[in-house]
Amino acid sequence: MHTIVGSATSGAALAAVLAIATAGLGARPAAPQTSGTTSGSAPARPRVQANASPKVLDARLAQARAEATRLAVEQRTLLTRLRQIELAIETRELEREKTARARTVATAAVDAAVDRVAAADAELAALLPEVRARLARLYRLMPLGYDRLLFSLDDARTFDRAARVVAVLARRDREQLERFTELRVTRAGDVARLQRDRDTLDMLTRRLAGEEAALAENAGIQERLLADVRERRDLNAQLVRELAAARDRLEQSMAELTAERGASSVAVAGGGRLRAGTMTWPVPGRVEARFGRQPSSRFGTMVNRNGIDIGAEPGSPVKAVQAGTVAYADAFAGFGRVVIVDHGGRFYTLYGHLASVDVSKGAAVQAGDEIGTVGMAPTGAASLYFEVRIDGRPADPIQWLKPASSRPPA
Repeated sequence: MHTIVGSATSGAALAAVLAIATAGLGARPAAPQTSGTTSGSAPARPRVQANASPKVLDARLAQARAEATRLAVEQRTLLTRLRQIELAIETRELEREKTARARTVATAAVDAAVDRVAAADAELAALLPEVRARLARLYRLMPLGYDRLLFSLDDARTFDRAARVVAVLARRDREQLERFTELRVTRAGDVARLQRDRDTLDMLTRRLAGEEAALAENAGIQERLLADVRERRDLNAQLVRELAAARDRLEQSMAELTAERGASSVAVAGGGRLRAGTMTWPVPGRVEARFGRQPSSRFGTMVNRNGIDIGAEPGSPVKAVQAGTVAYADAFAGFGRVVIVDHGGRFYTLYGHLASVDVSKGAAVQAGDEIGTVGMAPTGAASLYFEVRIDGRPADPIQWLKPASSRPPA
């Protein structure tokens, strides 16, 4: 028994009992700034869905980086440059979102570590007076401790009763000292973990600030280039030409797709052909550009449009208008990420300028299934490009969608 007491009191045991601690480690960190844009920077509207899972964020990052890699070796055109800037912004936003989420986790870890250290401090402080009193009492009984009390007794019955009491007291002393030592060791580990968590939080905060700055820089580059396109006739004309060439390539691709799938194109779900005015809208919003020959800019340039642009909030879910099979799901120059759905009977719908694609080629979709999210057009506007094609030829989507009175509100 006195061996236990001796080890507990050796050295400066009491002096070091509550070396409570490392300066400042018990304080909570200041609340970090939100992951919103920095002053005077970055786009006003976020393009990353707040509830997107880490798996979705990783998939979108992979899509953006893969497309950026392909564009890096393509011919340098105005469309390519606009798309590269848009991909850089998208990548930065996704990285910022991942970092912001990691910082939230790190902040929670710091808070939890602070709570653990505080709880240990409180328990140690509560134990300290009794531990001190017991150690002082045992010190006065040295060198034999409780044995000295027992050996001073002459009566056997009294000795037996005293021995049982001493055993209980010795066990209580041992348990208290063991608990005290365990708490000190645990607290030391919590303090070290807290420091690591704080270092992680500081690193993530610095990284987030860098990503905010890079995002603001890319957004500024995009805005300046788009302003030049709007104001300079030569750049505007160049963009119109490149978009026309992109439409021609899409036209050719649709003709090839229709010819390739013509024989295998299954009947429309439910039997027969689709009827005009029956399709649900792919996204709530307002029609910003209509089908057919339309002016494309303030310079009066006319273009022939094969679909419509539906202005919508970036990141809004885009849904299939009818049941069918995904015939294409990938990037297409001039139209961003594109999904084409084969509804059977050589009837197709096309969804362009998507921020993300949530289906793959060959997948079966039902009306209302989410196939992607709204992204940005080359002009910088958040919108969905939507086409209807019958036998490979474009048709006015307005004629096939449900009347405006039944359109979902924007």
